[in-house]
Amino acid sequence: MKGFLKGRSAGTQLLILISVALVSFFILGGLIGPLVLSRMAGINIVELADMSKWDYSKPGMIGFIRGMQVVQFISLFLIPSWLCAEFFSHHSKKYLGLKKPSTVLYFFMGVMVMILALPMVEGLGIFNRNLHFPAGIEHWLKTKEDEAGKTIQALLTRHTIKDLLLNVFFIAGLAAVGEELLFRGMLQRLLIHLFKNHWAGIIAAAFLFSAIHLQFYGFLPRFVLGIMLGVIYWYSGSLWTAMLAHFVYDASLIVVVYFSKGMINDESTFKMNNIALMSTVSLVFVVISVAWMIKRSTTNYQEVYAEDMEPVKDHPF
Repeated sequence: MKGFLKGRSAGTQLLILISVALVSFFILGGLIGPLVLSRMAGINIVELADMSKWDYSKPGMIGFIRGMQVVQFISLFLIPSWLCAEFFSHHSKKYLGLKKPSTVLYFFMGVMVMILALPMVEGLGIFNRNLHFPAGIEHWLKTKEDEAGKTIQALLTRHTIKDLLLNVFFIAGLAAVGEELLFRGMLQRLLIHLFKNHWAGIIAAAFLFSAIHLQFYGFLPRFVLGIMLGVIYWYSGSLWTAMLAHFVYDASLIVVVYFSKGMINDESTFKMNNIALMSTVSLVFVVISVAWMIKRSTTNYQEVYAEDMEPVKDHPF
């Protein structure tokens, strides 16, 4: 089975990845997971059908949410990424970029890029939240945004050290590993191969990364973060660097919110007198850091896709 779809085109492999992800997520994340977890949490499955009516103060609800985060990690990120890497390559770990970067400095620079980007991302977030649309569309967008935000808010407003550590693991840890496996390790790799251009693939993957969250008022900052994570992965040559950078970024925000209890209800994550100036300075430092990564990168398209371009002698179909 290993590598039996290696000879398929990038477009076909992309459709296979999407299909595997949808089927896996539907079966495990939509059917089996909620049924099992609702029984474990002691909550009637009917009560969970409408997210807008969830009672977060109900015993077992937080446990159910964290359980669903694990189910999502396995069904949407881990299984599709692992299976498709096995299908598309004879060397799945290498295919996914799970190798050391050319220099360990990329770990440090990847984290620095994400931290330096905080003011810029905040500025984009403020701009994004102030965009206006026709009343009907805007109401629908804000309703979806509120529904998605309530779950995270229910987790982040719990103020014990145990909850802090659990949030770092379930929110930052699972997202960093799972999302990077799917969006950078698999999706970005296939899109770069499809477009034959790494920038086109990085941008397209970042767009899908932001869109799948279904939170329009955070679309622009998440899109830019996706681009930066894609750049970190491509130029370092290692998915581990993107995972670490993603984890540190999310974990930092969780810790900041934990020690600033009122922050989660604020419109702005950071109080700045001149967000435009701070965003510009942030952008300059990010560009300088990325330029350093590009200059020292040894990533080569031909080398990355060498196995994909090998002739397939015995095609099973």
